[in-house]
Amino acid sequence: MFWTIIAANRRKTYMLITLMGFFLMLLGYVIGLSFSPTNDPYAGLAGLGIAFTVWFVMLLFSLYGSEKMILGISGAREVDKQTYPQLYNIVQEMKIASSMPVMPRIYVVNDPSPNAFALGKSPLDSSICVTAGLIAACSRDELQGVIAHEIGHIINRDSMYMIIAATMLGSVLLISDLFVRSLWFGRGSRFGSRSRGAGGGAGAAIVVLSLLLAIFGPILARVLYFSISRKREYLADATSARLTRYPEGLASALEKIRGAPDRLSSAPSMTAPFYIVNPYKQHLGGSPFATHPPLEDRIRILRGMSAGAGYIDYVKSYVGVTKTHKPLIPGSDLKKADHAEIRRPSNEPVDKQDDHAQNLKKAGDIMRAINDYAFIACACGLKIKLPPEFKKDSLACPRCGRAHKVPRPDRNMMAGILATATALSANDTTAKPQAAKDAGNVQVIKRQPGQWQQFACDNCGHTYEISPRFKGNIMRCHSCSTTFRIED
Repeated sequence: MFWTIIAANRRKTYMLITLMGFFLMLLGYVIGLSFSPTNDPYAGLAGLGIAFTVWFVMLLFSLYGSEKMILGISGAREVDKQTYPQLYNIVQEMKIASSMPVMPRIYVVNDPSPNAFALGKSPLDSSICVTAGLIAACSRDELQGVIAHEIGHIINRDSMYMIIAATMLGSVLLISDLFVRSLWFGRGSRFGSRSRGAGGGAGAAIVVLSLLLAIFGPILARVLYFSISRKREYLADATSARLTRYPEGLASALEKIRGAPDRLSSAPSMTAPFYIVNPYKQHLGGSPFATHPPLEDRIRILRGMSAGAGYIDYVKSYVGVTKTHKPLIPGSDLKKADHAEIRRPSNEPVDKQDDHAQNLKKAGDIMRAINDYAFIACACGLKIKLPPEFKKDSLACPRCGRAHKVPRPDRNMMAGILATATALSANDTTAKPQAAKDAGNVQVIKRQPGQWQQFACDNCGHTYEISPRFKGNIMRCHSCSTTFRIED
């Protein structure tokens, strides 16, 4: 853990709050004066008071409400261990490896583009969000590398700093936008009389100054926000390599994110700095507006760690790739860093072919399961996906006209049941059918936690598939009425 960097991030947070507050009150004071045609100092104080109120309210919001807002606009849904055991276990492993005192909350974002971000005021109150596309595209080692990267942001206090920076920028944009918009609603004549009236040149100077602050202030604030310590991404990468002891996992995940053709539709531009890879401008490493260092450099540094997975190994590779001798990690923290051997990759089978269409299918299944869709596959080959708003008990196939009963899983469990008449593709990760027939018309199915599970009815041969969110114990075959008893 980088104690020096954590302390520095805390100091930066306090400094950012103070500087942004000072700038907002200066902006409010000057704008207040510009509205007064008689150089009334109370008008400036009134503007200062309004700016202070906005600053204070936004600061409280950043501390207590911003996380829910970001999760809401990102379309994130909280998941638990029963929903995605593998994802939960990976987060738990990294939580233990990093000595975090509290387990982060886990969210899945309804988006097929692979990406991830972390939120939280401290390791005591944090969240990790991954997109459905990331789960679909990444192996266990790759997903572990991404989770460890986000854990690094949390323990280094990067998440808190970015939330406050985003909120303070929003305050500057709000006041400046209101002032500029007021010029379009009849206020312009007042500024003209203000500059010609009792203040003369001083009045004109105040008007010009207020306009300059209102126009260029947000630009400067945005540059500050987008360029805040891009070093934090390198440090989080180093933390990931150390926690997982497998740098290739994160490097491979970053490569997949870079190669994904889909743009992250659920990310507003102001939340781009939170993501592990900028969803909009991934390669602007040298621009003052760049939120992240060059992705190619990050991958090369991770793959250059051939001697070990420790912080010292990362720093050596970092110096070799970036050709810089500026200290990435303070010497006092490096002295305490121990050596870490690179471990072997996990035994999980990895699909060497990165099939975009297959990943989209998997991501779509994950998103529909989270959003409580019901799934029906007709014998004619048409796969029907019904949203939870569909209330009818039966449905005619739009292709062949066959009647189907609509499965009704427990909506509170957000379960989805997919019936299919076709075999799974060779690249799918769902489990193979596992069934044993019990006495009478009851068929016992062994549940496969954490994955889509396919099985066939022993009587009529119809195949069914249940989502990892389905927690029921009883199902019935729509064709022959055989009862399926699903056992854990």
